[in-house]
Amino acid sequence: AKSAPSAAEAAFGVPVGRHTQEYKAVVDYFAHTLAWSGSVGVVSLARLHNPEVYGRYAKTAPAGETVMFHGCRTLANEDSIIRNGFDVACCRSGGGNYGTWLAYAASYSNGGFVYTEHSSGVRHIFVCMVSYHHVLKDDTTMRVVGQDCAYPMWLLKYQTLSAPPTTQARGPLRKRRK
Repeated sequence: AKSAPSAAEAAFGVPVGRHTQEYKAVVDYFAHTLAWSGSVGVVSLARLHNPEVYGRYAKTAPAGETVMFHGCRTLANEDSIIRNGFDVACCRSGGGNYGTWLAYAASYSNGGFVYTEHSSGVRHIFVCMVSYHHVLKDDTTMRVVGQDCAYPMWLLKYQTLSAPPTTQARGPLRKRRK
């Protein structure tokens, strides 16, 4: 499936070649944390290059950083993050101005928090660099950070090509009496 870049992605995105170490590292980490037993196809990977937004983030990075995931339910939110970075004033989870929520595993964002193109089923997820500066919440699933403490480094587009096998819970097996 093809996925046309949005205006923001076209302005700030640099395609990452499929045969590069960068592509392999990002896609492998994504796939490892997706925990999807079905088949997944990566449609594209773009490194986001926004010097103004990165400059604000870089001031918090000396505290240490890690790779995390963030999904948006709408293309408008995705474009805003690409153009302006994460804006805690737009945060709704945890209350207004609480912080930017990021997941340690792609599986969390994939569970209903990613933008999905209606015509093709292509899903979008940010792969982000997240600093340890101004951490508001941190558990085994999520981290919430303050303003400019996360940078959307890559935008990965993918399709779940086959659903994971489903198993229906059944009651205990019982012998029929004759």
